[in-house]
Amino acid sequence: MMYGGYTGRFLTVDLGTGEFGELPLSDELAESYLGGRGFIAKLLYDRLPRGIDPLGPENEIIFATGPATGTMIPTASRIAVGVKSPLTGTISASYMGGHFGPELKYAGWDGVIITGVSPKPVMLVIDDDKVELRDAAALWGKDTQTTQSLMTEELGPDFRTGAIGSGGENLVPFANFLHVQHAAGRGGPGAVFGSKKLKAVAIRGTGGIRVAPAPAEYIAGCKELHDIIMENPVRPAFRWAGTTGMLPVVNEAIGLPWRNHQDDKVPDVSSIHNEEIAKYVKQYEACSGCNVICGSVVEFERNGKQYRSERIEHESVWALGPDCDILDLPALFEANLECDLVGIDTMTAGSTIAWAMEMTQRGLLSKEETDGLDFTWGNADVLVPAIRKMAARDGFGAILALGSRGAARAIGRGEEYAMQVKGLDMAAYAARGFTGMGLSYATTGRGADHNKAFTVAAEFLGVLGDYDRYTMEGKPELVKRMQDSTAIIDSLIMCMFTVDLGITVDLYARCANLPTGMSITADDVYTIGERINTVERLFNIEEGFTRADDTLPQRLQKEGAPSDPGGHTCPVDDVMDEYYEQRQWDADGVPTATLLQRLGL
Repeated sequence: MMYGGYTGRFLTVDLGTGEFGELPLSDELAESYLGGRGFIAKLLYDRLPRGIDPLGPENEIIFATGPATGTMIPTASRIAVGVKSPLTGTISASYMGGHFGPELKYAGWDGVIITGVSPKPVMLVIDDDKVELRDAAALWGKDTQTTQSLMTEELGPDFRTGAIGSGGENLVPFANFLHVQHAAGRGGPGAVFGSKKLKAVAIRGTGGIRVAPAPAEYIAGCKELHDIIMENPVRPAFRWAGTTGMLPVVNEAIGLPWRNHQDDKVPDVSSIHNEEIAKYVKQYEACSGCNVICGSVVEFERNGKQYRSERIEHESVWALGPDCDILDLPALFEANLECDLVGIDTMTAGSTIAWAMEMTQRGLLSKEETDGLDFTWGNADVLVPAIRKMAARDGFGAILALGSRGAARAIGRGEEYAMQVKGLDMAAYAARGFTGMGLSYATTGRGADHNKAFTVAAEFLGVLGDYDRYTMEGKPELVKRMQDSTAIIDSLIMCMFTVDLGITVDLYARCANLPTGMSITADDVYTIGERINTVERLFNIEEGFTRADDTLPQRLQKEGAPSDPGGHTCPVDDVMDEYYEQRQWDADGVPTATLLQRLGL
């Protein structure tokens, strides 16, 4: 391969036959899709038959790194895990940090493509070029932490490990794959692992990564990028507080959804934000090669029991907390940990519980139907039992395990109270308070993913522009541009926090060029991102998605938040034609022949 930053090959694993192989990585694929999310979009679009059951044997699991992964580029520790989502039916690429991604590169692989179904539980072990499937019957049924501890005992401490929990084993469609407590989730890759009887993956790599420039030039370029982040005043805040420092700020701006998005302001978040969380922190930790060091370990007590866990972050504390009107921090720590142990997405779990609470409030769900669980607003004691029943698909938990939309459809009522897009539950930034976020929720191929165009940076934080956060004016262009640039961050792969840490589009282009030797410009960043988003759109269209799926719950489009004196709404349907024009899609949301020709599709 002519470019640096890549190993030039994907490992292929057929779980059905036990055969291993290699798929060469072409220069053309690297040039057009860069890595990570781009590779997943192109590979799944080309390889998967249309209309397959996401939990059937034809679905594939793709691990994909990017050209920055494992290099000295700051924050480049992440890896993408891609599947056809069992929750939404869309392409779903999830990302996790830690040390798993770099270790795969050091083992000599840009990614792994996993096909077929194993007849029994197995663990995939990658030790440089030595690859094997080991029996995992003794691991099946174990939680994610116990599984990884047993893997370390068997393989040794120099292997990086990842596993699914009971949620994945029981095919919960929002189950995660976890490396330590770094989760690749939301779209349910853990359920695809479970359907294939793949319990865990372990990697050890002893090689290096070839980069294009001479060492002195490369090191100087990486140091400049590191210095930009180190000198940014936001970096110490990320380290000390993680992401929960935004809770009181967004809440005061009437932008933090409360009680299943019935309102956009919580009465009081003082008990759950960063200053309170910091009291529980015992140590800080970083992902591989990261100079932000935003991870931390907390110790807490609840109901007389001592726990040690990763610190909870913004989306998890919101979904399990204010969205359910729960402001008990130790209870949120415990629920967050339980989600990680059983391996399910905290955001979908919390949002689905919030849906059940609103259904209870409205008299549409009784305790007889919920196995006696009390889904009253603010009941912190229901969190862990509900999470366990979801992961086990036990009783009413089997309904909740479908997510809010799936649960509503299963019982035949309440879908209007499911706060989701394309089946993916919404995030902690209120669409009525940040209309660009609302438009991105509505149009992102994966569903309501807040990380596909974090317009709050431009609408509220002043980082990427100065937009009126309440108007729809200018938002189609903003959302399209940010969706395209975000695709590059997800393909390099770098941390999304770099948007807040001074890394601009020009610098993302440099982050691509530095290890590879490519000559990507800022304009190219947008073009590559546009190509990735277009391929994801084509996949969805061929799976039956239409313009009708690019929308928001009517509550957010028609009803103002009670706490908002301006009564603002987020009428995304009114600007969809303009958004489609920005994308060169036709009135039905289908990419035009002109666009496909321009992008070489």
